[in-house]
Amino acid sequence: MTERGRIGVDTSGAIVEVDATFCHTLNATAAILLGSNMLDFTAPADRERCRRLMRRVVHTGSPISTTKRLVRTDSSHLWVQGHLSIAPPGTEVCVTMIFEETMPGSGEVKPEALLKTAQLTLDARRARGAIFCASLFADSAWDILLAAYVSEAEGVLLTPTDLEPMLGVGHATLTRWIRALEVQGLIEFEAAGDGRAGGAAFQLTCDAHQRFERYLSERYAVAVSAATDLERFR
Repeated sequence: MTERGRIGVDTSGAIVEVDATFCHTLNATAAILLGSNMLDFTAPADRERCRRLMRRVVHTGSPISTTKRLVRTDSSHLWVQGHLSIAPPGTEVCVTMIFEETMPGSGEVKPEALLKTAQLTLDARRARGAIFCASLFADSAWDILLAAYVSEAEGVLLTPTDLEPMLGVGHATLTRWIRALEVQGLIEFEAAGDGRAGGAAFQLTCDAHQRFERYLSERYAVAVSAATDLERFR
């Protein structure tokens, strides 16, 4: 995997050391990054988990690795494998973090174009349900994945409770499909236990996010080509 930089943070998560590779990864200068909290450059859906892991490293002294999304200064996301370990004593650095890229990017399609494509896809499904009988075209699993992608890209945490009015799906049906998607490794929850039934936030897994960006990139290319063709009929 390609290394994407190294930083050192203090006990609060503030960046106190940063290398040139990490600056390049985030498209930011060291002056901007130093003093900022690492969570400011972490996708909202990943922040609570990263807080917990940081506390665990400090408490136990044992290194931990996790998959997360870095948020660049242009708002694009980069999936990375983060390796956290206790720093040697004698400096203000508490935890050292090394980041490696875990998946390829989405080519030349800009993040905002991918988000717009996902939003249009979700809106089209809602519009169809409003005109025809929605139950004729039920595809709850796909709608859940679409909603999860859009919510993450917009920086919003999504829970099963949020989905019921959003998708117009009953609780039992929604719960069944969410469990199926989790078993398939396409979504993951922030917390275990009863929260899975309604209040716990969930997100796409790294693999699901990669597949979605590949799908959206292909749909975007088709849409651009179709728009050019449609101009001839105006």
